Amino acid sequence: MKTLWGANPPGDGAQFGRDDHEYATWDAAYVLGSLSASDRREFEAHMDVCPACRSAVAELSGMPALLSQLDRDELAAIDEADRTGGAPPVPAELLPSLLARVGWRRRRSRVLTWAAGAAAAVVLAIGVFVGIQGHSSTPATTPPQASVSSLPMAQVGTKNLASTVSLSAEQWGTYISMKCVCLAPINAHHDTLAMVVVRRDGSRSQLATWVAEPGHTATPVGSIATPMDQISAVQVVLADNGHVLLQRSL
Repeated sequence: MKTLWGANPPGDGAQFGRDDHEYATWDAAYVLGSLSASDRREFEAHMDVCPACRSAVAELSGMPALLSQLDRDELAAIDEADRTGGAPPVPAELLPSLLARVGWRRRRSRVLTWAAGAAAAVVLAIGVFVGIQGHSSTPATTPPQASVSSLPMAQVGTKNLASTVSLSAEQWGTYISMKCVCLAPINAHHDTLAMVVVRRDGSRSQLATWVAEPGHTATPVGSIATPMDQISAVQVVLADNGHVLLQRSL
């Protein structure tokens, strides 16, 4: 790697240390995959110099998995409330889990808003599914979703990083999360790292970036439309030149 990680990058925390800047409400949309490609790149570039937003994204990383706990009965109840004019209820056991992961009292309203929005989107999908099912002579089935958790990544170009990676196959693609700890000396340089997906056809996509801080564990997450069985490897690379540091082959 470079001369490994020391002082914070210029401007780190100076301009974006507070939660009142224009990107302060983008974290939940980023985690839920609601940002456009250009907005996603813009927010990832912002996170390079904003520890508050990096921390916020890490704390919200479990939201998609928690929202996936909604079952058909709960969705039907939300749909009924929507048709009768009531506010869509969110399951009681879901809110404490979300709020516990978020932790900051200032994020409560934003988490509830995005949870309700995600639930409404699922209700819409269920409505389409029911409409199609009513015109089909054979019952529709949902394909099983595969997942792999906490796979260790091999050190390729450094001994100063250690990481695990988890992948979850979704109907829309693949959700990927990492736990990456920086083992470099405390006075080493802070490099910007990136999560990269390598497809079986050899093409590559960058999903997330973060700043490596000695002694700290980063928890980057990313989503991609590529099915999990079409992913050949997940890598951690230097963001500025693509040099591979860690890799997990699938």
